[in-house]
Amino acid sequence: MNRTNLALFILLFLSSYASADSWTPPKGLQQIPVWPSGAKVLSGGIQELSPEQVKNTKFTTNVRIPTYTVFRPKTNNGGAALIVFPGGGHTVLAMELEGTEICRRFNQAGITCILVKYRVPYSGCYYDSKTRKHVTPPVPMALQDAQRVISTIRHDAAKYDINPRRIGVTGFSAGGNVTVLSSTRFKDRSYEPVDEIDKVSCRPDFSIPVYPGHTTMEHKNKRPREVAAQELNTDIPISNDIPPTLVIHAADDDINPVHYSDVYVRELKKAGVYVKYKRYRQGGHAFGVRKTGVDSDQWVEAVLSWLRGMGFIRS
Repeated sequence: MNRTNLALFILLFLSSYASADSWTPPKGLQQIPVWPSGAKVLSGGIQELSPEQVKNTKFTTNVRIPTYTVFRPKTNNGGAALIVFPGGGHTVLAMELEGTEICRRFNQAGITCILVKYRVPYSGCYYDSKTRKHVTPPVPMALQDAQRVISTIRHDAAKYDINPRRIGVTGFSAGGNVTVLSSTRFKDRSYEPVDEIDKVSCRPDFSIPVYPGHTTMEHKNKRPREVAAQELNTDIPISNDIPPTLVIHAADDDINPVHYSDVYVRELKKAGVYVKYKRYRQGGHAFGVRKTGVDSDQWVEAVLSWLRGMGFIRS
């Protein structure tokens, strides 16, 4: 990410748009805690943003208790499910733009969606505007929450009319990073198992990162930067066990430059992973499912076509 644009992006998020953890799901839907009460994994808490940083009310932050919300379609299309991780720089969560709106759109295609309100802030790699460096926190809280939700949904699949072999992940920006990590680091739990749920696989059956961030060695502050920009972040282990992947990105993204996805896709192909790349000319950053008259408007249709071709949903 361009440092000037990144600093501005974070400043806008923190000074103008962040809110406390006040998000609630649409009427009739329920937030379900990701972890059982008293779980050790929550004992460390989070480093909250200050009241001055959370004055306004557009995005969500200071999430101590992560939750998930199940959005069920009117007509189930083969039992496919999509676990959704909103973006926000691992500092806030865009629960509407990259959450509720995404779930509603895929519900129309008969796909059950699970919207995850994972812990923030500082729950994954983030940019510190004071030190002007990227920081990888010692505890990967966002990944912990993601792995737990994947196992939970597979464990409870029958309850939601979900096929346990058709559970995918998607996420946007920082949520795209969570998608990448949950798709590549499923062989090792990022937390000590809690109960029977953690005996169930946390490997997604398919993966759809959308304009993902934090994928190169730039995010480990490696220099020279032009070299780091072409090297995959060492937090992302590559193997041929990674699930089928469809990557979405726009070439004019000035927050998460498109080479973040270029590098990830290149490494997946080298490992023999089944991957498809939709590299749109226009769309910028954080386009969600809102159409603006550019070619990236078609990304949802591309996803549905890909899922049909893979046999995850019916024609």
